[in-house]
Parts: sequence; structure tokens; C-alpha cells
Amino acid sequence: MKRLLFLTTLVLFGFTSFSQEKEENDFFQINNLALEVRTDFDYYNTKIDTLSGNTSGFSGRYLNFKISGNITENLFYAYRQRLNFKGLNSASDFFDKTDYMYLGWQATDNFAVSAGKQVVAMGGIEYDLAPIDVYYHTELWNAIACYQLGVNAVFTTNDKKNTFTMQFINSPFSGGSLSGLYAYNLHWCANYKHFTPVCSVNMYEYSNGKFLNVIALGTWFHFGPVYGYIDYTNRASDKHTNFLFDDMTVDGRLGVYFLKDKMSVFAKAGYDVNKAQDKTVAAEDVCDHLILPGTDITFYGGGVEYFPLKGRQDLRIHAFFAVNDTKCLTEIVDGGLNFTEDKLTYQANVGITWRINFIKR
Repeated sequence: MKRLLFLTTLVLFGFTSFSQEKEENDFFQINNLALEVRTDFDYYNTKIDTLSGNTSGFSGRYLNFKISGNITENLFYAYRQRLNFKGLNSASDFFDKTDYMYLGWQATDNFAVSAGKQVVAMGGIEYDLAPIDVYYHTELWNAIACYQLGVNAVFTTNDKKNTFTMQFINSPFSGGSLSGLYAYNLHWCANYKHFTPVCSVNMYEYSNGKFLNVIALGTWFHFGPVYGYIDYTNRASDKHTNFLFDDMTVDGRLGVYFLKDKMSVFAKAGYDVNKAQDKTVAAEDVCDHLILPGTDITFYGGGVEYFPLKGRQDLRIHAFFAVNDTKCLTEIVDGGLNFTEDKLTYQANVGITWRINFIKR
């Protein structure tokens, strides 16, 4: 741990010094340089059939290093690394813990391209949030391998309110960089007075020439102190009888700010289901590897956030209570489908998040 802290400090000092020196000589600049940490205390009470058990403890949930900026007037970069060195045996293991690392070219005011490890361009607000800001979540959020290697083409309208992204990237189902499985994504995000939609249509290849089709619709909304979001994600393939509603995820959050925006009280709930295929289907015939056939999970809960620093959210204290009602959770184990049924989990959590913005422009 001491070695990790020393190396992290050395890297941050080096980046900051290099940035200041380069800015005096040419265009190179760091726009954002930050370290973010979240630690929690969890208490779980889990009941399966007639059995029940309790677990609890402190955990360091996230430790992230982020940097982004420009190399020239038109070349930009972004990088986020999870600083978790447990189990690292090679450079490829380290890269697996890299959330994103890409280089982009701003060709015009409206058009840009980028290449590298990027976020799979799927819509929905819960999916769009940084993991450090998600307390309890859908099974979809937990299941998708959302950081992959690929290329983006991005168009932004003149008013900067709408951004459209076309993406060609490794499929979330690829399981490796040389699998030959790809994803083709069209993504739209916007910023209007009361609504901030994030939507997409996606084709994820799960086997050569076979695709899971995804429509992901989500939007933030805010009216004065009241804020929240709602998501709907639909999944289908040519093996599904019905294109809509049989295989889907819905979730939403509603909150209110008060005490001059220093405190927020919120409620959140969601539902994952896949009844498009029978849960007795053979594992090799499964077409949705995100939410497997037979899965039926409902969750709900609420909490509070407190931001002690006036006008800033770099320091956050949170507490929440959530319930996860699993009628059926399907997993692939040893090449076959395995089921966990009638599992009820109560979670109580208290934690703190802090961000150090060494550079923020």
C-alpha cells in the first residue's frame, strides 16, 4: 500500500510539473487531473428459502486516477485507471483495469474521431454514470463489460446541445481482443433546459453473425430542487418471439435538493427481466448474455447525500438502505445455466467519497 501511494504521488507530481513546463513552451495542456476515492461500510442480511445470514464490514470500493487534456490544438486524450494492483501479473492485466484510454482528433468544431479503449456507447443514465456515483443498481449495470477497444466518430450540433456518436468496437460479449466479435452503436445525448437525454440503438455480436439488438432510452430531468432520471432498455434477437418488453430493464431515481443544495434525499428502484427465452434453454443457444433467460429481479431503496463543501461536490457523505428481491438470477456455470431463486437481500450502507482535483479547467 505504501508503494502504491508513493507511486501515485510521484506520477501526479510528474504530470503536474510537466504540464506547467509544457504550457510555457507549446500547446500541450492537462485540462483535468484528479484522484477519486470512495470507502463504504456495508451491512447485508440475506435470506434464501429458509436460510438467512448476515455479513458486514468496511470496504475500499473505488480508487481512480483520471487525466484528460490536449496534445495539440486538435489532438485530445483521456485516461481513467482503477488503482487496484491486486492480481496483476502482466501489462495486459493492468490494461484490463483501465476504464478508458483514448486519443482523439477534433477535425472541425462539429466533428471528431477517437480511438482506443472507450466506454461502449449504450444509452441510459445509470449506465452513463461513473461507477463511483452508483450506490445500488440493476443487474444490467453489473453484467455488461462496458469498456472495450474501438473507434468513435462524433458529430456535435452548432448550438452544442446535441451530440451523435457512431461507434465500431469490440462486443461486450467478446471475452478478448481477438475474438472477432464486434458491436455497432449509434448514440445520442443532448442537453436541454429541463431534460438531458442519453439514448442509443446497439447491435452486440454474441456469436459470429448473430446479434443482440438493444434500444436504450434514458433521460435526466430537473425542475428546481427536484431531479431524477428514468431508463428503459429493451433487448431482442431473431430468436425472440416478441421484440419488446420480454427482455428488458427499467430503473429510475427521484431526488430533492435542500439546504442550499448541500443535501439530497433520493429514492431509486429498478427491474430486470428476461422471459424471451425459457430458462431451460441450452447455454449455447442463449442470445442475451447480459440478462440471462429466466432472470427476474426487483430492487428498491432510498438514501441521503450530504456535501459539506459550499458550492462543490468534491466531498460527499452518503447513506442508503436497499432491498434486492431476486425471484430468479440465472448464471452460466461450467457451460450450463445455474439458477438462484427466491433470494431476498437487505443492504444498509454508509460511505464517503472524495475527489482531489489537482487541475480542473
